[in-house]
Amino acid sequence: MISSLPRSIAVFRIRPTLAGVVLAATLFAGVAAAEEPPAAAPAPAVVSLPDLTADLQTTTIDRSGHTAISTVHIYRSGELIRYEHLDIVPPEISVMDYGKLKEYRIFNNDKIYFEAPIGNRIAFKAQRERLIRPEPPPDLVEKRIILREDTLEGHPCNIVLLIRSVKDRKELGTDYTLLWEAQDLKGQPIRVAYHQPNLSLLIMDLRNAKFGPVDPILMQPPTGFANMNPY
Repeated sequence: MISSLPRSIAVFRIRPTLAGVVLAATLFAGVAAAEEPPAAAPAPAVVSLPDLTADLQTTTIDRSGHTAISTVHIYRSGELIRYEHLDIVPPEISVMDYGKLKEYRIFNNDKIYFEAPIGNRIAFKAQRERLIRPEPPPDLVEKRIILREDTLEGHPCNIVLLIRSVKDRKELGTDYTLLWEAQDLKGQPIRVAYHQPNLSLLIMDLRNAKFGPVDPILMQPPTGFANMNPY
């Protein structure tokens, strides 16, 4: 309930602008660090995430206020995500297999692909952004605080503050993530905002999100392409 939150959190607007998100995320971090947060909401049970297609827009705002925006078309099926950078000629295509921790960069014109390992840091980032199913390690402590309801891109959402820390490791600090969980999309966050270690703010928006089966052929290197893996 908004009335039970600190005043600095209560100023969050119904339709936050990017500047509002910057301010709110900064205030949340400061308030939560200084005060005991309200009772945490239980985390929803996540068995698997549904297949989807969407346009993923990433906005980065640095400490000086400079903004950079990029957009990529994605397909998700289980632990696999296909990224298509369609605004580049020729388009750049990558398939990230977060289950096997492998990346496949596909070059259609040359009929080749490169295979490379994915680090755990990248996989954990995708989990934090709810692009794949979160599987936090047993020593990670998560608290969810439902701040309020909102409407984003026509979707009714719950705005959730996710607070994470490592059990018995206060020296590692705490991180804070804002999630706009769409009520009509099975709780899929369609906006995620958090500060990166360099203090720049990252805002990720899923636009035109649609659930439905994804063709398995899209989630693997094309048949007949040569694997140019240098390892």
